[in-house]
Amino acid sequence: MASPSIKRQRKRRRVDTDGDPEFQVAPMVDVLLVLMLFFMAITSTEVLKKEPNLKLPDAKNATTGKEHNHEIIVNVGWNGALNLAYFTMNQITYPTAADPGLESALAAQHQHDPVAHVVIRSDRNVEYSNISDLMSACSTAGISSVTFAVLLGGTGNNDNGETPAAPVGATSN
Repeated sequence: MASPSIKRQRKRRRVDTDGDPEFQVAPMVDVLLVLMLFFMAITSTEVLKKEPNLKLPDAKNATTGKEHNHEIIVNVGWNGALNLAYFTMNQITYPTAADPGLESALAAQHQHDPVAHVVIRSDRNVEYSNISDLMSACSTAGISSVTFAVLLGGTGNNDNGETPAAPVGATSN
């Protein structure tokens, strides 16, 4: 009777040695699943920063922002029933721009990323005084670069038929 090592050697000799490698599907599927999870995580993080209920103002002459890195996104919503603005940053809602929590969150983000700039995504019905208060909060936090998200190339009319003012240097979103 042949020893176990001789049997193993015989099995090795029977293996196809014509030089053609076999295509392995399992590792390919693993890599694709990892890539898919990576892109899903990146996309969901970016989507969570933007509030879907905002009606951004139109701006015919706005320029498209080139850099989407180093952004601190602040959404400014409008509660029409109460005639009040509310401020949302990183899924946390603040009642006013002067809220110490919002100012400290802005300062913390700025300390974490000193080159970051604030992108204000404001509803078209928000009063300017609320935007001015938010810009003051950015200044208090040490942030000097602020841009506005608008609808690029819009009709220029809001729901009331009025023409909203387009801020100079606004970014498209």
